[in-house]
Amino acid sequence: MGGETVCSRFHGQVARIPDRMAMRHRGEDGQWKDITWAGYGQAVREVALGLASLGVQPGDAVAVLSRNRPEWHIADIGGMCAGAITVPVYVSNSPSQVAYVAGHSESKVIFVENHDQLLKVEKERDELPGLEHAVIFDGESSADGFVVAWDELRANGRAHDAEHPGEFDERWQAPEPSDLATIVYTSGTTGPPKGTMLTHSNIVWTADSLLQVFHDDENGRRLSYLPLAHIAERITSHMTQIMIGSQTWFAESLDTLVRDLVDCKPNVFFAVPRVYEKMHAGILAKLAERDEATRQMAEGLMEIAKAVVEIRQAGEEIAPDMGHSLEMAEEMMFKPTRDALGLGECRFAISGAAPINPEILKFFHALNLPIAEVYGQTEGTGPTSLNPPKRIKIGTVGPPIPGVEVRIAEDGEILVCGGNVFPGYFKNQEATEEMLDDGWMHSGDVGHLDDDGYLVITDRKKDLIITAQGKNVAPQEIENRLKYHPLISQAVVIGDRRPYLVALITLDPEATPKFAAERGISYSDLSELATNAEVEAAIAGAVEAVNGEFSRAEGIKRWQILTRDFLQEEEELTPTLKVRRRTIIARHQDLIEQLYG
Repeated sequence: MGGETVCSRFHGQVARIPDRMAMRHRGEDGQWKDITWAGYGQAVREVALGLASLGVQPGDAVAVLSRNRPEWHIADIGGMCAGAITVPVYVSNSPSQVAYVAGHSESKVIFVENHDQLLKVEKERDELPGLEHAVIFDGESSADGFVVAWDELRANGRAHDAEHPGEFDERWQAPEPSDLATIVYTSGTTGPPKGTMLTHSNIVWTADSLLQVFHDDENGRRLSYLPLAHIAERITSHMTQIMIGSQTWFAESLDTLVRDLVDCKPNVFFAVPRVYEKMHAGILAKLAERDEATRQMAEGLMEIAKAVVEIRQAGEEIAPDMGHSLEMAEEMMFKPTRDALGLGECRFAISGAAPINPEILKFFHALNLPIAEVYGQTEGTGPTSLNPPKRIKIGTVGPPIPGVEVRIAEDGEILVCGGNVFPGYFKNQEATEEMLDDGWMHSGDVGHLDDDGYLVITDRKKDLIITAQGKNVAPQEIENRLKYHPLISQAVVIGDRRPYLVALITLDPEATPKFAAERGISYSDLSELATNAEVEAAIAGAVEAVNGEFSRAEGIKRWQILTRDFLQEEEELTPTLKVRRRTIIARHQDLIEQLYG
């Protein structure tokens, strides 16, 4: 084998730190359970040879359909160490979507978490002639042999190991860095997902480059909670872990995130903007419950801290009296708040997968929890650029990570070249040729590099609105400003080839009932509040305030409050909580026409 692969790096950690904790998860009794690197290594060996006993050959595909848990990591690395190509699948996918990914990738085996996920596979089994087995983490084997229990697979692996000594080493040592490690299907805001092929080299190179930006080692802790089917979580809590031997803790769910954060106390924390938005809203809600004197003092300290953030962002020194106020704020407010979020020991907080409002970033910077924006896509194995911990520039997504080169095309599109760039889409040469040109990846995003070499994203190339007057408008910036208002959960701005902009707005399901209670507004459900005069007035004020920040052509002339928030299960949000713009526009076409009536 020439060069490093995910498999060789993994076995290096198992040999180097066998007795250190690799993973921690909650058992059935609710207590945390540890898995050492030696235990991780043994489980991977058994799973790899268990797959061999099922007939999986090097180069075959195996899929993983499960929420985040140790078995996900073990199945992923076990598949790779069997010489297979692993294919993650979102647990939120419908049966037909699961079948599409499993069928298109030609998966021979699919790992499923439980009976609910197995049902999705069984419902579409007739459409999947190449799928030979489903391995279930929580469940029993079936009489016909199609379903294999996790424990049985591992037992089969042990038996296979005894009968075929040396096969495991042959299998995991066989892949070359240029060989495919995984096919990641993009969640996509439009169209069917495309299978992004990523090599062992892509993964190792990218993780190594990231770790040059923020240094970490086996003492590091990460909390795994975003979907592992998304490249961002997989790189952050899974693949970089393999490179350095750090700990990965598994949250029970998004609902238990803060509780699990408090236990884990991660020193690196990755989140999508929606998570930080919820944290921000939660802090403000707690503050609103305090007595007036305490609240006013806290708000005053926060304003000073925000002013300090802006001064430091401008590269200037703060006045001594501001420093004294910050020390008091840190002791009285900021440290307790970070501890309550479980981020008291966080050295590096990262936001990615979608744009985040700069005001949210300023807020957390003021709390002494600076958040670094990262930018990239699945086709770049995750990151293209990242703000370094000590040199974060709010409003940018940082300089390119080490070894990555960025160019701006004549039309403003961001082009990327580096070891992170994928070799192409699986069974889709046309899309590959659209995306890759002489080694340069066409990101589909529009932006520019500032004087310091930091990348600034303007918008998605395909999302740019060109009004009937020919004005180019970036909707995401306007939407993010609207979402900063506590009553607004989501906003979709529309106006392509139209005379003016309109917006569809959804209400925050937590903040809006509190707003109603404070004003004595009676209602039976959230949909009634969408037509309440006081709520409408508050939203009108928010729209007016945002309009004041943009040119007249970028102002929202009309808007409509929808009766419910956008939902992932309705395919209005991606698994990383990004709005599926085309789906929402198509679904509300009649309403949009009324806004232009």
